[in-house]
Amino acid sequence: MTMRQNESAGTGQELALKMAKQFPGHDWVAELAAHSGKSRDFVEWHLQQEMPPPAEIASAAVAMLAAASRPDEREPDRSGALLTEDDLPFSGLPGNLGKLHRD
Repeated sequence: MTMRQNESAGTGQELALKMAKQFPGHDWVAELAAHSGKSRDFVEWHLQQEMPPPAEIASAAVAMLAAASRPDEREPDRSGALLTEDDLPFSGLPGNLGKLHRD
């Protein structure tokens, strides 16, 4: 679900839902604040309202959503890639644990 440059962002709540769906697990609010030139508090307040967000927030959101829909700017698909040590949830464990041996 992406928005075009001429498409309305809808209410702040609708925009927040679109952004959350497009950027799961990402701090898109901070990025939206940076792109719009507004403070995070200002952006968060407008995303909770049942009225259209200011033009700066709406245009920044449209640009972010448009950039995310272009395949050349997305993160690479790593679905078939092997996990590295940094990807593992237990990467902070000492390296000398090794395999457990049955006595």
